[in-house]
Amino acid sequence: MELVLDAVRKTFGGVVAVDDVSAVMPQDQITALIGPNGAGKTTLFNAITGFDPPDRGSITFGGRRIDSLPPWRVAEMGLIRTFQTPVGFTTLTVRESMLAAATPHFVETPLGALGLTRRGRGHERVAEGRADEITAELGLADLLDVRTDELSAGDRKLLEFARSLMAEPKMLLLDEPAAAVAPANIGRLSQLVRRLCDERGLGSLIIDHNLSFLMQIADEVHVLDRGGLLASGPPAEIAADPEVMRVYLGTDGAGGDGP
Repeated sequence: MELVLDAVRKTFGGVVAVDDVSAVMPQDQITALIGPNGAGKTTLFNAITGFDPPDRGSITFGGRRIDSLPPWRVAEMGLIRTFQTPVGFTTLTVRESMLAAATPHFVETPLGALGLTRRGRGHERVAEGRADEITAELGLADLLDVRTDELSAGDRKLLEFARSLMAEPKMLLLDEPAAAVAPANIGRLSQLVRRLCDERGLGSLIIDHNLSFLMQIADEVHVLDRGGLLASGPPAEIAADPEVMRVYLGTDGAGGDGP
């Protein structure tokens, strides 16, 4: 299964934010999307996930067109995204937030959704077990009973990622997952993302300013510049590309304004 972009274009007034981008991103690999500020990375995420449909071009996932679908339908197909600024229910505890993100596809009645049927209770037990496992892997186990609005910025980012896993994704789209996260927890995040890909075939498309984080875990890197696709290839190849160095880091490799 693949996420395929074919000549995707998005404009805002006279500004071209995404300029005829074509790329193939396998479901079972980790793909990084980098580029200078304003390169069009988040706009492309929004186009893929239905928040800002493209003006032209096509986006398919598993052979099905998704570029005209609303966000909830895209998520239902298994493309689950996170945001630069974490979203969620700030007054819920970490445990409650995790359970709210679970997707009980088989629960079809209000009683089932409330866990008042045998099937609903079974789903709830499974979801609780998954929540415990995921939070433990990300170092959040001691925070299960803490309200979301009492978490540090970094822990809220980790919770955002953890909640995305509760939705049983087929592919993750992660927008700045390492932002504000403590170095030790970035290590846990990297290991989990890599292990999910290697052992379960759950790949990711990731934007992040932390290039060390991205280059260590990515299988493929796409570089955007002024809305267009500048280069694509393995991390080592991208790091050695003189054109990428020129536009991304500055001509002498010492400057630049970040991805």
